[in-house]
Amino acid sequence: MKAALLLIVSGLAASLPAQAQPPAQPQAAPSAASATNEPPLQVLLVGNSLVYTNNLPGLLRSLARAQDVGPRIETASYVMPGADLQTHLKQGQALTALQSQHWDVLVLQERGGLLACLDSLGQRDESECRNSVRAHKRFIEAAKTSHTRVILLGTWGPDSDWQDRLDRGLRQLARETGATPLFAGTRLRNYQSSHRDVPLISEDGTHPALQGSLLLAASLYHEISGRTAEAAPMLLDFPLLPAGSRMDANQPLEQNAALNALARPVTLAASELPPLIEAAEPPP
Repeated sequence: MKAALLLIVSGLAASLPAQAQPPAQPQAAPSAASATNEPPLQVLLVGNSLVYTNNLPGLLRSLARAQDVGPRIETASYVMPGADLQTHLKQGQALTALQSQHWDVLVLQERGGLLACLDSLGQRDESECRNSVRAHKRFIEAAKTSHTRVILLGTWGPDSDWQDRLDRGLRQLARETGATPLFAGTRLRNYQSSHRDVPLISEDGTHPALQGSLLLAASLYHEISGRTAEAAPMLLDFPLLPAGSRMDANQPLEQNAALNALARPVTLAASELPPLIEAAEPPP
C-alpha cells in the first residue's frame, strides 16, 4: 500500500495562485460505463484544509464513480486554510451557492477542535463557540428551505479524551439542528489503534494522510449514498493537494484552474481499499 500511495503523491507540484471566477456548477467525475441510471447527487462541501488536503471531494467523486451500482456524485467545495464556518458565513460565497442552486447534500466541516466547546458549560457562552453554533444554524436553515440534507463532518483530536469531547459536542449540535453527525475522527482513531503501521495523519499531526482521506471519503460515501462502497480501482484524475495549497475564497475548489492543472492522473488499485472501506462503516 505504501509504495502505491507514494507513487500517487510523487506527482504533486507546489500550488499556484488562482484567478477569481464566478461560482460554477458542481464538478462531476468523468463518466465511465455504469449499471446505474440514477441522477448524480449534488454535494456542497464547506470547510477548510482538512477537506482540501488530498482533495477529499475528488476522492469522494472517484469512489462513487468506481462503483458498479449507486449514484454518481458531483461536488462543489468552498474551502479555505484554517477557516471556521463563521468565516465562510461572512465571506458569503458558500451561502450564496447553497441558496442559488439545487443540492442534495450539504457537508459542513467546522475548524478542527472547535466543537469541543459545546461539551463545556463554561465554553458554550464564549463568543467563538456561539459564533460557530450561529453559523451552523444559518447554513442548516438555508439547507432546510431547499430540502437539502446536512451532514456534520466531525474532526479529530490529539487523544481519546479530546476526541470524546469533540464527539459529544458534535452530537449536541446535531440534536439542536437536526443535522446528521458523522464521527469521522473516531473512525480514524479506531482504525489507527489497530493499524499502527498505516499513516492516517500526516507528519504535521493535524492533516490527514492519503489513507486517512480515503477513509473519510468512504465514510462520506456511505452516509451520502446509503451504500457501502465496493473495492474497485479508483482513477485519481485530480490534484492531491498539500495542506499549504493556496485557495481562492471566491470560487469552489473544483473550478480553481491553477490547482487543477497540477493533476497527474493515476489509478489506485482495488486491493488498497478493503480495510479502509470496512473502517468507514458506522459502528453497529
